[in-house]
Amino acid sequence: MFRNVMAIERALGTGIIISSSKPIPQRVEQRIRAFVEEYESALSRFRTDSLVSRMACAEHGGDFEFPTWAQPLFAIYDEFYAATHGAFDACVGADLLALGYDNSVQFVPESAGSASKDSVSGSWANYSRALPVTWADISRDNGGTTLHTSQPVQLDFGAAGKGYFVDFVTQILKDELGGEMPANSDLPSDCDFLVNAGGDMRACFSKENNQIKVALENPFDTTQAVGVASIASGALCASSAARRRWKVKGANCLADNAFESNLIATHLINALDGTPSQKLSASWTYVPAKTCDFPTAYADALATALFISSETNLQKIVQTTGAEFAVILPNHALRKTSAFPARFFAE
Repeated sequence: MFRNVMAIERALGTGIIISSSKPIPQRVEQRIRAFVEEYESALSRFRTDSLVSRMACAEHGGDFEFPTWAQPLFAIYDEFYAATHGAFDACVGADLLALGYDNSVQFVPESAGSASKDSVSGSWANYSRALPVTWADISRDNGGTTLHTSQPVQLDFGAAGKGYFVDFVTQILKDELGGEMPANSDLPSDCDFLVNAGGDMRACFSKENNQIKVALENPFDTTQAVGVASIASGALCASSAARRRWKVKGANCLADNAFESNLIATHLINALDGTPSQKLSASWTYVPAKTCDFPTAYADALATALFISSETNLQKIVQTTGAEFAVILPNHALRKTSAFPARFFAE
């Protein structure tokens, strides 16, 4: 199905692999690489020259004008911030930095970093932080792309930004490779492709019945799969507490007293208390291509939001986007919506 592969190493911190049924011309690859640079120069908190980094260094805040393409991303953050009552927040960048997630972080595998549930919970009970700036504190003119701040703000768009990027790359490929589009169709007329950015993926097929099978990683043993998803044109995203894990360094923490150096943090931060969520072990979300303009962004955001908020709070977003999802709890229990397109081996 996909005879051609294009890879961009280290893009967005994970790398991007584009598999396609037609060769990707050099000019299209150059356009995608140029957008990677544009995207990171605006949104990456790991680049000192990015717009996000400028916001973090602005002692008295200021007005920061982002590219016009960022407007729908900001709107998605508005939507999830409201739905989760503040648990989903781009301002968790400050919490991630306080816990040691910067360019020097060294991730540890789940097996090496495992601790008993009671000891991890007890340790986090001693954690405290300064009251952060929230997404609601940052103003925009009429929903535009200029962010107004009055103090330094450390943003992190990792919860939805990678999926949002995948949607933009998808649109570039459809523009360049799709030719004439059939009426009322989301699909390119004669090109199939898959955009995969570190596990956040979007498939586009020229025929409605075409599908691709994707293994679902076991969060308790990342060398194994717990199931196989079969996805048609649409987006499949996942979040897991097994991959981005690191040992917290006491010097980086805002704590009342000494913090244990063997405490393990993850990137799945609940913005209401600034601590990594222990609610789930893994989540997977699927959003069909035709239900919204940015299915991968919504799938990416929803996969994180399931960790930090209730399914009831997210129900309106799930219904609007036609999303299906599955989650695995720390006790290995599986819960999923009836139409989630996967077969789990333990079922």
